[in-house]
Amino acid sequence: MIHLNQAKSPRKPALNPQAAQVPRSEPAQGWIGWVFFSDLFAGLALTLKYMFSKPVTMQYPDKEKWLPYSRFRGHHFLTKNEQGEIKCVACELCAKICPSACIEVIPYEDENGDRHPAVFDIDMGRCLYCGLCEDACPVDAIAMGSHYEFSTYSAQDLLVHKEKLLTMPGKTPTGGEVIAASLSDDAKAAVASKQAQGYHWWDIIHRRGQPRADRVQ
Repeated sequence: MIHLNQAKSPRKPALNPQAAQVPRSEPAQGWIGWVFFSDLFAGLALTLKYMFSKPVTMQYPDKEKWLPYSRFRGHHFLTKNEQGEIKCVACELCAKICPSACIEVIPYEDENGDRHPAVFDIDMGRCLYCGLCEDACPVDAIAMGSHYEFSTYSAQDLLVHKEKLLTMPGKTPTGGEVIAASLSDDAKAAVASKQAQGYHWWDIIHRRGQPRADRVQ
């Protein structure tokens, strides 16, 4: 008869009930809340609060416009180094990683053997604004800026070349503000005026369980 010695499993450490508790922003809902649909009435109360409050309507583009945050994925732009030369080394990683194949890069080498883009075109009509080109660039030569007013009636105008990408605005250090704006002379886009900044759109949004003073700016 063979006796098998079974190894005892190590005893698990006792859990501290106070450490195991996870702080909640709202009280736990009991069975009374499930029976009387407290979540439903809480949502309806928020809806009624919006009905009797000032509507959040942006008077764009003739009176005001929104400044995007730095994480906003707008129109692409190319950056330059301290010498004023384009940072792009024409590695074509952005063109290869693009899921919609909207980027075309044709490289060339100068007399020093350095690679530069002879052609850098982006078809904005096919772009998904996913930001993969910005993430794949090893030298931070391409990024997605804050410009979002580039609608057109012609698809050919959405094909942007290197020269225009070098002049596009970059990312905004701050965002979320609504500033005064006015239509440009050609009535194709809204441009920010020189007036003082207006309200912050987050201040007029009702949020459940969070006071106005604690909202993220």
